Amino acid sequence: MTINSLQNTTGPLLHIVFFWLKEPNNEEHRLQFEKAIKKLIDTNPQAIANHLGGPAASENRDVVDNSFTYCYTMSFPDLEAQNAYQTDPTHNLFIEEASQLWERVAVHDSISLT
Repeated sequence: MTINSLQNTTGPLLHIVFFWLKEPNNEEHRLQFEKAIKKLIDTNPQAIANHLGGPAASENRDVVDNSFTYCYTMSFPDLEAQNAYQTDPTHNLFIEEASQLWERVAVHDSISLT
Protein backbone atom coordinates (compact mmCIF):
# COMPACT_ATOMS: atom_id res chain seq x y z
CA MET A 1 0.00 0.00 0.00
CA THR A 2 1.41 3.41 -0.95
CA ILE A 3 0.72 6.73 0.72
CA ASN A 4 -1.26 7.89 -2.32
CA SER A 5 -3.65 4.96 -2.03
CA LEU A 6 -4.63 5.82 1.55
CA GLN A 7 -8.01 7.48 1.93
CA ASN A 8 -7.92 8.45 5.61
CA THR A 9 -10.43 11.18 6.44
CA THR A 10 -10.70 10.48 10.15
CA GLY A 11 -7.58 12.34 11.14
CA PRO A 12 -5.92 13.75 12.98
CA LEU A 13 -5.13 16.44 10.42
CA LEU A 14 -2.46 19.12 10.68
CA HIS A 15 -3.09 22.40 8.87
CA ILE A 16 0.28 24.15 8.59
CA VAL A 17 0.26 27.71 7.27
CA PHE A 18 3.31 29.84 6.50
CA PHE A 19 2.91 33.63 6.21
CA TRP A 20 5.30 36.12 4.66
CA LEU A 21 4.38 39.65 5.71
CA LYS A 22 4.81 42.47 3.19
CA GLU A 23 6.78 44.44 5.77
CA PRO A 24 8.16 41.88 8.25
CA ASN A 25 10.18 44.52 10.11
CA ASN A 26 7.16 46.80 10.62
CA GLU A 27 6.32 46.36 14.32
CA GLU A 28 2.82 47.82 13.93
CA HIS A 29 2.00 45.32 11.17
CA ARG A 30 3.34 42.44 13.25
CA LEU A 31 1.17 43.50 16.19
CA GLN A 32 -1.89 43.74 13.91
CA PHE A 33 -1.23 40.29 12.51
CA GLU A 34 -0.64 38.76 15.93
CA LYS A 35 -3.81 40.35 17.35
CA ALA A 36 -5.90 38.97 14.46
CA ILE A 37 -4.45 35.45 14.60
CA LYS A 38 -4.69 35.27 18.40
CA LYS A 39 -8.36 36.17 18.08
CA LEU A 40 -8.71 33.25 15.64
CA ILE A 41 -6.94 30.93 18.07
CA ASP A 42 -9.19 32.03 20.95
CA THR A 43 -12.48 31.78 19.09
CA ASN A 44 -12.27 29.06 16.44
CA PRO A 45 -14.38 26.02 17.39
CA GLN A 46 -12.90 23.40 15.02
CA ALA A 47 -9.23 23.31 16.03
CA ILE A 48 -8.21 21.03 18.88
CA ALA A 49 -4.67 22.44 19.15
CA ASN A 50 -2.81 25.52 17.87
CA HIS A 51 0.79 26.64 17.51
CA LEU A 52 1.95 30.10 16.44
CA GLY A 53 5.64 30.55 15.87
CA GLY A 54 8.36 32.17 13.82
CA PRO A 55 11.50 30.94 12.11
CA ALA A 56 13.86 29.04 14.38
CA ALA A 57 17.57 29.76 14.40
CA SER A 58 18.20 26.24 13.13
CA GLU A 59 21.25 25.16 11.19
CA ASN A 60 21.53 26.74 7.73
CA ARG A 61 21.07 23.85 5.27
CA ASP A 62 19.72 23.62 1.72
CA VAL A 63 16.53 21.89 2.90
CA VAL A 64 15.68 24.47 5.59
CA ASP A 65 13.48 27.43 4.63
CA ASN A 66 13.44 30.08 7.35
CA SER A 67 12.25 32.85 5.02
CA PHE A 68 8.71 33.02 6.44
CA THR A 69 7.53 35.53 9.04
CA TYR A 70 5.04 33.30 10.91
CA CYS A 71 4.10 29.64 11.01
CA TYR A 72 0.63 28.76 12.28
CA THR A 73 -0.29 25.13 12.85
CA MET A 74 -3.76 23.92 13.72
CA SER A 75 -4.73 20.37 14.56
CA PHE A 76 -8.16 19.11 13.59
CA PRO A 77 -9.76 15.85 14.67
CA ASP A 78 -10.62 14.95 11.06
CA LEU A 79 -10.92 16.21 7.50
CA GLU A 80 -14.55 17.22 8.07
CA ALA A 81 -13.54 19.68 10.81
CA GLN A 82 -10.84 21.19 8.59
CA ASN A 83 -13.34 21.61 5.77
CA ALA A 84 -15.79 23.33 8.16
CA TYR A 85 -12.99 25.65 9.29
CA GLN A 86 -12.53 26.96 5.74
CA THR A 87 -15.94 28.67 5.82
CA ASP A 88 -16.13 29.36 9.56
CA PRO A 89 -16.77 33.04 10.48
CA THR A 90 -13.68 33.07 12.74
CA HIS A 91 -11.47 32.11 9.77
CA ASN A 92 -13.16 34.63 7.48
CA LEU A 93 -12.72 37.40 10.07
CA PHE A 94 -9.02 36.60 10.39
CA ILE A 95 -8.59 36.86 6.61
CA GLU A 96 -10.51 40.15 6.58
CA GLU A 97 -8.40 41.63 9.38
CA ALA A 98 -4.96 40.42 8.30
CA SER A 99 -4.80 39.62 4.58
CA GLN A 100 -3.63 43.12 3.65
CA LEU A 101 -0.51 42.48 5.76
CA TRP A 102 0.86 39.45 3.93
CA GLU A 103 2.39 39.05 0.50
CA ARG A 104 2.44 35.26 0.44
CA VAL A 105 0.78 32.33 2.19
CA ALA A 106 1.62 28.64 1.81
CA VAL A 107 -0.58 25.89 3.26
CA HIS A 108 0.43 22.28 3.89
CA ASP A 109 -2.26 19.87 5.11
CA SER A 110 -1.16 16.54 6.46
CA ILE A 111 -3.38 13.69 7.62
CA SER A 112 -2.25 10.80 9.80
CA LEU A 113 -1.28 7.60 8.00
CA THR A 114 -2.01 5.44 11.04
